[in-house]
Amino acid sequence: MTRSQLAVAMVAMMSMSCDYDMDTLDGHDLGRPTSSVFSRDDNGHIMLVLSDLPNLCDTLTDADAPTSDDFWVLSAWTSVGVDEPDEYAVEAYVAISNNQEIDEYDTEAGGMTFTRIDAEKIKGRLDITFPGNDRIKAHVTAEYCDADLFVGMY
Repeated sequence: MTRSQLAVAMVAMMSMSCDYDMDTLDGHDLGRPTSSVFSRDDNGHIMLVLSDLPNLCDTLTDADAPTSDDFWVLSAWTSVGVDEPDEYAVEAYVAISNNQEIDEYDTEAGGMTFTRIDAEKIKGRLDITFPGNDRIKAHVTAEYCDADLFVGMY
């Protein structure tokens, strides 16, 4: 295998396991998520959480706030049970912490097209629009997190 073939193969493998850059929201550059996790509630709704925080499932399980002053977290959830790959409407919320100041954004406009759904992993495309026409699109691969990501929602 030549150097160029090896480089192309490595880039392809990295893109399979990582989400694409998330663009900007109200001037905040979200960049590429470090962690992507999901969970389900008793009704089969899916909650997807993306962030630039490492070890996101551990952070969400802990009662302590993240140790970093600068981070972002995006949550998107379905309002119906999800049983098979298809396109579903999602609501979304983003919190951006910049030097311990938190900006919050939420919307109800958007969708998630699931291409793979099983007990341990989901894959798909997220496309959400926030007020001001900021739009976030991402290819997502998320691992199951055994934390109650829906806590306080109902």
